Amino acid sequence: MSAIGWYNGTLGALDGMTVPMNDRAVYFGDGCYEACLAYGTRAFALDAHIDRFMRSLSGLAIPFHMDRGALKAVLTECLRAAEEPCAVLYWQASRATARRTHAFPEGGQEPNLLITVTPKILLPPERTLKLITTDDVRGTMCHLKTLNLIPNVLANERAKEAGADEAVFVRDGLVTEGSHTNIFILRDGELLTHPTDERILAGVTRAILLNLCEKVGVPVLEQAFSKADLFAADEVFVSSSTLGVRRAASVDGAAVGGKAAALFERLQRAYQTYFDGEMA
Repeated sequence: MSAIGWYNGTLGALDGMTVPMNDRAVYFGDGCYEACLAYGTRAFALDAHIDRFMRSLSGLAIPFHMDRGALKAVLTECLRAAEEPCAVLYWQASRATARRTHAFPEGGQEPNLLITVTPKILLPPERTLKLITTDDVRGTMCHLKTLNLIPNVLANERAKEAGADEAVFVRDGLVTEGSHTNIFILRDGELLTHPTDERILAGVTRAILLNLCEKVGVPVLEQAFSKADLFAADEVFVSSSTLGVRRAASVDGAAVGGKAAALFERLQRAYQTYFDGEMA
């Protein structure tokens, strides 16, 4: 089975699955999600993704009653059913199935859990990315991985139309993050990335990369940098659960980076070595 879906205990081929119209994810995007890479039945950094999932549930006041062990068991069941050598494991919880009203529904309805497993072909590490910049018009809950992703969707569509791979949000002249990635620059031998506040999502891959920086001797500055800094950087790169660590070759059609290739490659190799070790 190449792609599977699971919804509240029902497992089947993804394209044949349905959800109720009254699921609050349909009306409001009232929920949160996670996604990670998986090889067979092994999901990369699964505990860290579940930790962030639980933080998002708490921040949205969704009373999710499945404990961590039960959730991991269901996710593993779905991976086993898919039988894919490399896949994206995605899961989301919505608040409930209830008639449409903005306030939380009364009556103790249970949250809904949706899981998908879809095949993934990984890009080669040397493949560089093209980025564009766009105004960051999102709210101040970016640190929660909610289902409300319309600004991200529109930004990524703009990137696609421009022949680029990713859109980078800029707020008040400062770079925050990508539409589905965290973003970094190398400058004078140091790594700079936006601090983890309400303006960005604290990426699992981001956290792993910052820990690896200490091991390979690259100083880290968690501070906001400007759009001008992006264009002047020695290297520009992004990270995400499905991309890993990828260098950008251009931003808004202008060439960027290319001045510290050896340092970037050291970081990329360190991440790939860590990833391979975890998934062996």
